[in-house]
Amino acid sequence: MKTFYEIKPGLLKRSSLALGFFDGVHPGHQAVIKKAVSEAAALDAIPAVITFKEHPRALTLGKSPPLLTVPEQRLEICEELGIEAALLLSFTEELCRLAPSDYVHQVLVESMGACSLSVGFNHRFGRNRVGTPELLAELGKDMGFAVHVAAEVDIDGAPVSSSRIRDSLSQSNVELARKLLGRPYAVHGQVVRGDGRGRSIGFPTANVECAEELIIPARGVYSGYCRLENGNTYPCVINVGLRPTFGESNLSKTEVHIFDFNADIYDQQITVRFLNFIRQERKFAGIDELKAQIMADCDTAKKQLSAEKATASPGGSLI
Repeated sequence: MKTFYEIKPGLLKRSSLALGFFDGVHPGHQAVIKKAVSEAAALDAIPAVITFKEHPRALTLGKSPPLLTVPEQRLEICEELGIEAALLLSFTEELCRLAPSDYVHQVLVESMGACSLSVGFNHRFGRNRVGTPELLAELGKDMGFAVHVAAEVDIDGAPVSSSRIRDSLSQSNVELARKLLGRPYAVHGQVVRGDGRGRSIGFPTANVECAEELIIPARGVYSGYCRLENGNTYPCVINVGLRPTFGESNLSKTEVHIFDFNADIYDQQITVRFLNFIRQERKFAGIDELKAQIMADCDTAKKQLSAEKATASPGGSLI
């Protein structure tokens, strides 16, 4: 995918654009992106997205909600959906102050060559967020682009939204998050050196350091998959918590025990997918009790993953 990071005239000559922050790239977001891709094919244009590095609320409200995806994840999923180019912008005060018509002319038309726009039903843009899909359609009549508005997507009788997915993760309900996302929730992070306690008791773990802005599922034990930099994917058990048995209670850690695996993956960027919740975090009386519970957790994880093997897609695809 060709990625641009600043607004310049003529970045693309002719594009079908999907517009949005797309945190999580859930089915509602995917409807917007897929429409841009299909219109690009019909119009002989480049399918592209415009999105932002930071959540717009970080500037407009001074505080961002925890994120479901870092920009690299969002763009990777967009590429799998057929997007070929992206304009990834910082949500600056200068950009925020642009009048809707100026934003459309300078960014969408002059810079990205928009001939078609795809947006969500609740899309807002321009100074004070006064721009709406209806205004886009009006501007398109003069500036030469069509506008397509994706409808709200409901699952289990309620709209799919990034906030609903965040709520499910904060309650350990990774199964609901998976249903709402259309894929397992995943975090990207770097494997860093720990204190080696897992290895000392027979269960070596990869300590995954994730971006601070990412939401991590609530403390507890989960089954899932781990994808390494080389693309290989392995079943694993995931522990998110404070390791209370060892008296650590300051900083939550994400640790991954990969089954039947003993290679050195320090400093690698890996992807951890959460499929099922196993149990809440608890303090054990000693090492022997902890080891017995970890063995039980591994057995549970293997059974969960085996049961889902026929329907789950643990490999390379993110969607």
